[in-house]
Amino acid sequence: MSLRCPECQAENSDDSRFCKRCATPLPQPVPEDLARAATLLYPSPSVELSPGTTFAGRYLVIEEIGKGGMGNVYKVLDQEINEKVALKLIKPEISADRQTVDRFQNEIKITRRITHKNVCRMYHLGKEDDTSLSLWSSSGAKTSRR
Repeated sequence: MSLRCPECQAENSDDSRFCKRCATPLPQPVPEDLARAATLLYPSPSVELSPGTTFAGRYLVIEEIGKGGMGNVYKVLDQEINEKVALKLIKPEISADRQTVDRFQNEIKITRRITHKNVCRMYHLGKEDDTSLSLWSSSGAKTSRR
């Protein structure tokens, strides 16, 4: 069996990675074991909050202030300390990656050392039921929609 170059149509040997005539990368067959491998699918996001609801028995949702690749961010009132904070609910596919969780933990350590009016401090990373979350200070930073 030979591989046909998608660019110049030249025939190449099975073990070729590039076309011998034009150097175009050749499509590689998918190994049989990978072709049958299961793909993990995560619902995204797992929780959507509405204004007026309480999350984790403590955070009263004021408004959603952002949505992105990492998850949803809400302006909430921490009812235990009576302070407004930003609550980020992290998508399951993000929080399932151990390296990402480690990165968030390092980010907490670093942002606790920074004090500037345009920098929010992350001060907690945790889980409520199956939802990963991070809490950010909102003092000094604009947390309303633009």
